[in-house]
Amino acid sequence: MSPSTRRADFRRYRELVAERPDLFTSGPDGIQILLDAADIAAAQRHIARRNRALGLPPASASVGVLAEDAYILALRDAIRFPDGSLGLHNRVVYTLPQGVGVLAVFQETIILIRIYRHAMRRWMLEIPRGSVEPGRSLEDTVHCEVAEEIGGTVSRMTHLGWSASDTSLCNGRLDLFHAELTEIGRPQLSEGIGDIVRVTPAEFETLLLNGGMEDGHAVAAYAKAKLRGLLP
Repeated sequence: MSPSTRRADFRRYRELVAERPDLFTSGPDGIQILLDAADIAAAQRHIARRNRALGLPPASASVGVLAEDAYILALRDAIRFPDGSLGLHNRVVYTLPQGVGVLAVFQETIILIRIYRHAMRRWMLEIPRGSVEPGRSLEDTVHCEVAEEIGGTVSRMTHLGWSASDTSLCNGRLDLFHAELTEIGRPQLSEGIGDIVRVTPAEFETLLLNGGMEDGHAVAAYAKAKLRGLLP
């Protein structure tokens, strides 16, 4: 299969620099995003030479917008590393970057969902989670996600902290909660949720040890709840 020859959209990229300067800020340390035309051209030339050796087309070294829709914005930036070397870096910006993940507990069991994840192309065990809509609080989002995904009702919740996903690629972050439920219902089939799975804390740890639990947000939520004494 030949690699794509479609170039990133640099015109739209320049529009975003003007419209969303918050996406292109650089601190005094770390990786700097290059916005000067000469600097961008130099970074593109540098990576184009490397990519040619790998058999990749010139388009693979183009700076700009790779994809944009209602959910994500995919960018390829020209960057300068702390040692002064130039490069390109891809990143995904979520339209709604904040979300919640819920370690839901019902009758002393942890409630997991068995959900088909398109990116992974297989079924996964995860905790309920979802994006925070504009104008909605974290607590309201917890209630809504639990109700929508597992038909549950939350009686009490505790904020556990935060968890990031693939920090090398995207800016997504979840606020994690421990939530006690008074009931559970049916899975949300329209979101690819096939089953509701109830496990004891000991069974969760067995899943974690044998590879049956791969959801990093679930692992983080479990660890934080355990350290707070919210789980046996």
